Amino acid sequence: MPLWLYHLPVWQFGSLLLAGWIIPALASFELVHRLWKPRFDDTDKGLALTLLALVATLNSLLLAFCAVSVWESFRSADSAVSNEAVTLSALSRDLAVMGTPPALEARERVRAYTRSILDEEWQDMQGTPGGTGTAGGGLHVNRIFRAVQRIEPGSAAQQALLHEIWARTNDMLKFRRERVSASESTVPASLWFVVIAGGVMSLIPLLVLPATAFNRAAVIFLSFSTGLVFFFIAQMDRPFVGDLSISPRPYERTLSGMESWDQGPR
Repeated sequence: MPLWLYHLPVWQFGSLLLAGWIIPALASFELVHRLWKPRFDDTDKGLALTLLALVATLNSLLLAFCAVSVWESFRSADSAVSNEAVTLSALSRDLAVMGTPPALEARERVRAYTRSILDEEWQDMQGTPGGTGTAGGGLHVNRIFRAVQRIEPGSAAQQALLHEIWARTNDMLKFRRERVSASESTVPASLWFVVIAGGVMSLIPLLVLPATAFNRAAVIFLSFSTGLVFFFIAQMDRPFVGDLSISPRPYERTLSGMESWDQGPR
């Protein structure tokens, strides 16, 4: 889907997609009956309704599969963001408790990495022009690993804490990769084509029905329901863009927690 659509208010985005299904479907129905004026017998209508049931069933299964798939991807992206932010918060506290100069240096690099997510990477994940990409965040991660490598425990307690620090550092890297991967994955163009083609094919058999008010309502209802699922798939396809996107608030809370720790009692 074009990226500019996701920057519209959600009601405008939804209205455009629904209108994109309802208006062409109803216009095609009217054009066929006013210009072509076909005459179908009962056999033709029966066959068309049978095809409608078959195609609509197959299309419903396809739409359901796509909807579940994009919803799971959205949840995975949201989980990766939350897990990474929690891991960064815990890592910063562990480093603060360690308290040695190398540990405090590593903590400042954790702070710089968290800020880079908010100030640089998030724009890139949203597709905002001028984004600096995710490469800068990767450099911050490398600096964190190098800083942690220089920590030398001076007691058994610090040795145990260092094991925990390394575990959280590796978790941070894992969740970062999950987040970046989720921001880069979208529904492929071939699947969009199949979804749109299936929706159109499910509407074609309705053209054989007489041009009555009830049948017009049936065309509107079927195209509206197809457009709703299509809208849901489109919204969930880009988890970091739009009004319903994942919020960067977990990282903001991480930074706030670090500042609260710095200002707290020693």
